[in-house]
Amino acid sequence: MTPILTSAQMREADRLAIERHAIPGPVLMENAARGSCDVLAILLDSLEGRRIAVICGGGNNGGDGLALARHAIIHGAAVTCALLRTPEQLSADAAAQHRILASFAPECIVPWEKFGGTAGRFDAIIDAMLGTGATGPLRDTFAEAVCWANRQESFRFALDIPTGIDADSGSSAGEYFHADATATMAAMKPGLLFADGVHAGGNIHVVNIGAPPALYEGSGLELLDGERATRGLVPIDPARNKYDRGKVLVAAGSRGMTGAAVMAAEAALRTGAGLTVLAIPETAAPMPQALAPEIMTMFMHATGDGAFAHDAFSELLSRTDVYAAIAAGPGAGRSAETAAAMRELVAGSAAPVVLDADGLNAFIGDPDLLAKRRCDLVITPHHGEMGRLLGIERTEITDDPLRHAREAAARMRCIAVLKGAPTVIALPDGRAWINGAGNPGMATGGTGDVLTGMIAALIAQTGDAVEGTLAAVHLHSLAGDIAADAIGMRAMTATDILVHIADAYHSPPAR
Repeated sequence: MTPILTSAQMREADRLAIERHAIPGPVLMENAARGSCDVLAILLDSLEGRRIAVICGGGNNGGDGLALARHAIIHGAAVTCALLRTPEQLSADAAAQHRILASFAPECIVPWEKFGGTAGRFDAIIDAMLGTGATGPLRDTFAEAVCWANRQESFRFALDIPTGIDADSGSSAGEYFHADATATMAAMKPGLLFADGVHAGGNIHVVNIGAPPALYEGSGLELLDGERATRGLVPIDPARNKYDRGKVLVAAGSRGMTGAAVMAAEAALRTGAGLTVLAIPETAAPMPQALAPEIMTMFMHATGDGAFAHDAFSELLSRTDVYAAIAAGPGAGRSAETAAAMRELVAGSAAPVVLDADGLNAFIGDPDLLAKRRCDLVITPHHGEMGRLLGIERTEITDDPLRHAREAAARMRCIAVLKGAPTVIALPDGRAWINGAGNPGMATGGTGDVLTGMIAALIAQTGDAVEGTLAAVHLHSLAGDIAADAIGMRAMTATDILVHIADAYHSPPAR
């Protein structure tokens, strides 16, 4: 389990560590500094003889930097500690660290005005300027210090969060510290996983600060790793038959868009569904794409232009209970009749529904209809689709995807899989996961169709919408990473992800 804490949750955890567990604040700071110094020593191979600049603000992040400076000196580094605030402006714990360092190595402490970035080349520059509580654009000497640091060819190392990055959203309001690595205290921060924070943080290292782990485990937000994602996978039982592995229906496609339907169906098949049935509009056939012979087909009532007619699923709804999961929407088109058919399918299905693409477009203008159903529902929008569904600009989703995923899940009483870099999985009760796998090569047409089929197949196999969704999101990204390793990101297609689903299953800890 890798918990993720917002800045407010981190402050509360620190408070509880101090008040409930009697761990003094200076002890937490000392542990943070020692742990960060150990990380830095590993990254630089050794601190012996290294020239290091530590740029310190006036808060506790600056205190971490002052303490780290002392530990680096003990390790044999030549340290210059540049203060952006006067000693009188330091927080209480930072001031205590300043006094210790001043008694230990007074010559290493200089005000920024005298340091001025003119002290020569450094092997490493440590950002201990602001920390997780800062918001808004950088001002005065902080902006000057960040700009100077970014111009240097030194290894750049941030403490907790790179200065200029919002710890909760990852956004910046201008210039920010570009770290090669970040030592973040006690738990991952959302801002290191979103927006500018992804580029700013470099390699992330979580540092143990000596507080009980239980303080961080109730945050309601986790990094989705392989161990958590595959927890719900059922070991293969030699006595199982194809019906035990689940029957999946894929309701997708329209004339000219049958490729999306084929990819979703093949993804369900390759992910392990016992039986896969592809339901397409009857006038969309014949399909130009080859269909795996293991996939059964159903031809539904269609409009004259090859899309689902409004009554396409009317007869099917009386027997949806024979399916373990239904994937609906990829390539279905946006006609009024198709939208009516999709709305009827969601409202009447007894089986869990995974709704993607044009299935989601059917609810534009009235997303609250999604809450009026009897089945489990998983929605899988990208940022643009989520914006259209909620009636807001795509940029609003991109600025705070975690919040919008959580709000959509609560509003529609569903599992919301907000696809992006990274993907967020949110539940109606507020719990959420941020997917830690995947790569930019996956930003290509059809990858969402593959994910839709995979989610349906894993819900069918696990019998649990949450566990099936988490497993599918992770394995989909892992298959994408394996494909990128095999052929590179530039030439990747969604079909390459399909091909490597089996390899993703073989990667620990999947089973």
